[in-house]
Amino acid sequence: MSIHEALEAVRACRSLSELKAVYRRLVMEFHPDRGGDVRAMQEINVAHDAAFNRLKDRQNEAAKQPGATVRETTETPEEFRAVVDALLKIDGIEIELCGSWLWISGDTYSHRAELKAAGCRWSKSKAKWYWRHAEKGCRWSRGKATMDHIRTKYGSHLIGDDRKAISVA
Repeated sequence: MSIHEALEAVRACRSLSELKAVYRRLVMEFHPDRGGDVRAMQEINVAHDAAFNRLKDRQNEAAKQPGATVRETTETPEEFRAVVDALLKIDGIEIELCGSWLWISGDTYSHRAELKAAGCRWSKSKAKWYWRHAEKGCRWSRGKATMDHIRTKYGSHLIGDDRKAISVA
């Protein structure tokens, strides 16, 4: 994929979840730690920030409408980027994006300190680590949904041990 196509893919996103999936895929291809170009990654980051802020504003406006099915968000593009960058430096783990949550599995036991430092938490019921942006005033409860149910409801994008993006949705 060329840098021009990458930037167009970022600009074409219609939701924050879609943007996160596209960004994750582009990081795998263009990140300097993965053999990519520093300048290309900087351009992708600038496009990501602009798209993120545009989509965040759109989501927040939609959340203010009566009967809205989405919530306002305070997440920043830098926050998501920092977590993805930290996770990509950990070998032997699988990262799965389901909706706006990152689920981490694989060789996590030996990397638990790094996962905690990245802001990830352990889910005993799923036997996986996860990261999500903690919204102020938004409560999360321990649901009984299985990972298969979560994948069906929100879609799933997986990065395997070989760090090549695989679309599962």
